[in-house]
Amino acid sequence: MPYVANNDVNIYYEVHGTHGPGLVFAHGAGGNATSWWQQVPAFMSDYRVVVFDHRGFARSNCPVDTQNPRFFETDLMAVMDEVGLDKATVACQSMGGWTGMRAAVHYPDRIHAVFLANTPGAVRTPATRDNMKDLQARIQRLGLANVAISQRFSDENPVGAFLYHQISAHNIKPRPNMRDDGIYVTIEEVRASGVRFQVMASDLDPIFPPALLEGVARDIDASYLCIEGAGHSTYFERPEAFNAALRAFLAD
Repeated sequence: MPYVANNDVNIYYEVHGTHGPGLVFAHGAGGNATSWWQQVPAFMSDYRVVVFDHRGFARSNCPVDTQNPRFFETDLMAVMDEVGLDKATVACQSMGGWTGMRAAVHYPDRIHAVFLANTPGAVRTPATRDNMKDLQARIQRLGLANVAISQRFSDENPVGAFLYHQISAHNIKPRPNMRDDGIYVTIEEVRASGVRFQVMASDLDPIFPPALLEGVARDIDASYLCIEGAGHSTYFERPEAFNAALRAFLAD
C-alpha cells in the first residue's frame, strides 16, 4: 500500500486516474480515504483523483503526540509532492475543511480552489465559535456517528447507513486531539490567499447548519449553495447532488 512520510508519520494515500487536473478529497472525522467510494469513480476519468487518510485515521497510524490537526496541511503537501501534483483543487468534508483552507492560506501557489462541503473550514468567527461550543455538547450527548449522517438517511437507506458506520469503524481509537486553537486562520488571510472557495451546506445538517455556512461564505467571499434532503455527510447521503455541485464548481 502507498504511504508517504511526513513529520515521522506515514500517511496512506491512493491515486485514481492517470490524467487531468489534480483533485484531492479530504475526509471528515467520521471518514477516511475509503469514504469517497461514490466520488472516485465519478471523477477519475477526467481528473487525477487523490484520496488519503488523515494522520490518526484508518491506515495513517501515528503516536498520540503527533495526531494534532495542525499537521494536516503539510501531510497534504507531502502527498501531493509524492504523486507529482504541483497544484490541485481540494474537496473537503467537515474536518477536512481545516486541511483545505489552511493549505490555501499557507500554500496558495499549490491550491487551485477549495470546495468546502458541510464545513466552515479553519476560519473562526463569533458564530462558528458559538456553534463549536454547542457542537461539543451535542456530540458528547448523541455520539459522532449519530450526528454524522441524518436520521432520514438511516431510515431510508439502512444498508448505506450500515456501510457508513463500517467504514468509520476502521478509524483508529482514541481519536486524535482535535482541540487546538492554533489551527485557525483569519477571514483576512483566507481572502488574501487569492484561492477560489465554494461553501456547500445541506438543510438537515445538525453540525454546521445552512445559516452558519452561508455566513461563512459571505465572510470569505465564497460562492454558496445548499443541498436539500441531506444531513452532515452530503457526499455519502446524496452523492449525485454532491458530485454535480463539485463538477459545476470545477468547471466554473
